[in-house]
Amino acid sequence: MRDGDAQYNGWNNYPTWCVNLWLSNDEGLWRRTQELIQVEGPDRGLVAGALKRFVRDDLAPDLGATFAADLLGYALDEVDWYEIADAWLVEPGARL
Repeated sequence: MRDGDAQYNGWNNYPTWCVNLWLSNDEGLWRRTQELIQVEGPDRGLVAGALKRFVRDDLAPDLGATFAADLLGYALDEVDWYEIADAWLVEPGARL
């Protein structure tokens, strides 16, 4: 186990918890996440991939080749997208 891999608030790690927190606590993001789940259906792999693309492509800013971009990229690489997908597939209507 590397530093930063410890569980955080019941989630695999801080980046996973943080991404899920934003997806589930912001009404607009919650609605977009719900739409993704409806499109992908109950397949956890498809949902995980869709969530990863959504966060990376639509939510994360393009910071170019910068220190901040490297840190953001590292944090997003640490997200357990399957854990988030599992949580949303179990009770997708229970968010927000």
